[in-house]
Amino acid sequence: MTPQQEKLQQDAIEVLAKRMPFLNKDNAHTITVEPDASQLTVAGLDDEEETILKEILRKEYGYSHLK
Repeated sequence: MTPQQEKLQQDAIEVLAKRMPFLNKDNAHTITVEPDASQLTVAGLDDEEETILKEILRKEYGYSHLK
């Protein structure tokens, strides 16, 4: 995993833990990051939850290229 992928994955874990803790109760989420860190997929989240996560990452963490 590239440093860019690792950073995005860690930031996604942080957002889930701190900003969306209600989603972490019983779910062990699998976070997949594309090699260029432009695509993030989180198993265990529905489309709306994943969209919210990505919006937080874009606006507060600076991942403007995230799809």
